[in-house]
Amino acid sequence: MKRNFIYCALVASMAMANTAMAQDYDDRWYLTAGAGIGVFDGDRNADNELYGTIGVGKFITPNLSLDLELWHSNPQLDYGFSEERNWELMSLSLVGRYHFGDADSWHPYLALGLGAQEHHDYTQTQPLALGYNPARTGTNMVGIAGIGMQGGLGRGALRAELGARFDQDDEGLGGGDNYMDAYAGLSYVFPLGSRSEPAPVAVVVEAPQKTCADLDDDADGVNNCNDKCPSSVAGEAIGADGCAVVAPQPEPEPVMEAKPFRG
Repeated sequence: MKRNFIYCALVASMAMANTAMAQDYDDRWYLTAGAGIGVFDGDRNADNELYGTIGVGKFITPNLSLDLELWHSNPQLDYGFSEERNWELMSLSLVGRYHFGDADSWHPYLALGLGAQEHHDYTQTQPLALGYNPARTGTNMVGIAGIGMQGGLGRGALRAELGARFDQDDEGLGGGDNYMDAYAGLSYVFPLGSRSEPAPVAVVVEAPQKTCADLDDDADGVNNCNDKCPSSVAGEAIGADGCAVVAPQPEPEPVMEAKPFRG
């Protein structure tokens, strides 16, 4: 029995390790702890009872989480005996949850799981005159299907879940086998460590391309776009068009005409 639980734990852990990878979402490992009410199959002749669960898990994609969960309940058999008789159930399951929406806000999800369930069934199978018979003990496969809501609460998150547990117990002594139990419960998700931030994206700033407005090949103070004389000589007086400015020549003074002498 114990070997079956250890084997399931190893297989589940390997599956989670192989699929886990760092992404740009919160991929921290987390712990879960929860409780709820189990509504047990009528063929068990067992009263409804509280259950408890603990687990470990993580998101392997932005929408898919995997949890390894240990679940336990100990419902009392409804035979009216003065001495308490129970049908104890404990399971270890790998449960996948597909989340419809942002994991940091309230959103619905679907849950599917598979695992091994150990039972200690104290159902009375012989007349009381012969005393109480020992428990029927064994381990079998259990399937899980549920729906729920999850949302941020404090440092972690809160889950509310409704679902069914399909117990593949084919040797039941309570009047049936392959039991289907229902459950409704709450659990809290405790993230481990600090949330890693995505690596900053390097921003490449390209150097601005130079144009003729930024160049002055002949160093005359007029850019190439406006320079109509791109080969100015140093020392020349240059105009706004980049060409040499020709200094205006002075006009010649008028020549006085000789006038005849009159005596």
